[in-house]
Amino acid sequence: MWNAIRAILALVAITLASTAWSSCNLSSARIGNILIKIGDTERRVIQADPDREVQLESQQGGAAGFRFDFHQRDVTIQVYVRSGRVTRICHLRG
Repeated sequence: MWNAIRAILALVAITLASTAWSSCNLSSARIGNILIKIGDTERRVIQADPDREVQLESQQGGAAGFRFDFHQRDVTIQVYVRSGRVTRICHLRG
């Protein structure tokens, strides 16, 4: 009984901690002196000189877009691009 309660509490704590460390409900991000907004072109993201570029895949294995990572102090900013436009911006702390 107590092991089940501990497992549930641990799961709740992990869930709350993960939501406190990341946020993907952003409409813009400042990277250096460049402001990137949802709807901007991929060219604008590349001008900000990303630290990492990851190609995203669809469930069938085809190309679905790119994720560009920017590292700033204790925050990683992830910019998702599909069809040449920014679709999502996430801040990951930690």
